[in-house]
Amino acid sequence: MSAFAAEAPQESAPYIETRYRYSNLHSDGKPKRGHANTQRLQLGYLWAIGDGWSAYGEGIRTWSLFGRQYDDGSARITPYPAEADPASTGITNAWIHYEKGDIAVRAGRQYVRIDNGRFFSNNPWRQNLQSFDGAHLTWKAWQGAQLEYYWLGRVNRTVGANFHDRDQRRWKLNAHLLHADQALPIGKVTAYGYFVRNDTVATNSVKTLGLRYTGTQALGQGGPTLAWTAEMARQHDYANNPADFSLGYHLLDATFGYKPLSARVGEEMLQGNGRNAVNVAYGAARAFNGWVVAFRIPNSGLRERYVGLLGTVDVGRPVTWQVTYRHFRPVQGRAMLGDEVDAGVLVDLGRGFSVEAQYGDYRAHRHGVDERKFWLIGEYRYGKPPK
Repeated sequence: MSAFAAEAPQESAPYIETRYRYSNLHSDGKPKRGHANTQRLQLGYLWAIGDGWSAYGEGIRTWSLFGRQYDDGSARITPYPAEADPASTGITNAWIHYEKGDIAVRAGRQYVRIDNGRFFSNNPWRQNLQSFDGAHLTWKAWQGAQLEYYWLGRVNRTVGANFHDRDQRRWKLNAHLLHADQALPIGKVTAYGYFVRNDTVATNSVKTLGLRYTGTQALGQGGPTLAWTAEMARQHDYANNPADFSLGYHLLDATFGYKPLSARVGEEMLQGNGRNAVNVAYGAARAFNGWVVAFRIPNSGLRERYVGLLGTVDVGRPVTWQVTYRHFRPVQGRAMLGDEVDAGVLVDLGRGFSVEAQYGDYRAHRHGVDERKFWLIGEYRYGKPPK
């Protein structure tokens, strides 16, 4: 299901979020250890106009604290590893929304996060969030069904509104996204078709057609819970893309256990033909293929297999934790692309405050270089952002 359900906000309200992140960065390919201290301030306000109408505006300010001992992606010559959070000030949301009965329409600048965010996301890990200019139509067509259509004319990328290269700040699009959910007695099936023409970077013009089946099922009273995702897609060159390809994608993921302790196992495959790989340019990069983000998807494709443990315990405050081991290989060839271990813990302190620690350790196996990163994050939220 899309992150934008057709539920109109009920009351006017502000939204405030601020996030500080310290990043300790080590790469065998850089002579110095990096230290990034970045701060994000997010201010929004929702106006409930009445009679089904509402509007929302939001801006983000990101800046670097205590100097820049890291590569922020702005083409500065630096001996430090990368943490792609350049300073920026910009408008991330400016939309008007109308809902009546089973139909909702939203027009303007907005976040787009579809399903797990693999193909379209606001990329929430980055301090500058990704937004899109366009329109979104939702129709609850019949019992258990939700049909959605997006037209997107521009993507405002996570490098921020002040980035020196205009063609990296934003891409001009003509994108038509179709997405349909149908609830089943067990789980939910989703069909989608994404047709994206990119007039700024033609190699990112792609057509993606896919099916997805997800669900969660408790096994008996007080027993364990099983959650699953099975997804298959096919991607082709589209519109002005100079390449010619037809590539497969699949994701198989299962989580089994109890709230304090569950096990997770899965595989994601992005096919490559030696010249092109499955394109995920509009999705969330860090949510997939490891937290360190040590390499790009190679043209030979990428197969990631992972296994992990996760859970939530109450020690006076809710504590969420996870540990994941990932193994990377190309789809074509037998070379190894490396292994990674990721571990994290999040503590909800209450009253809108939370603190989080994360660690990622990537071992290259001759593909790139070894990298290790540690993050410490403090966050405060007042109110809730609109769906």
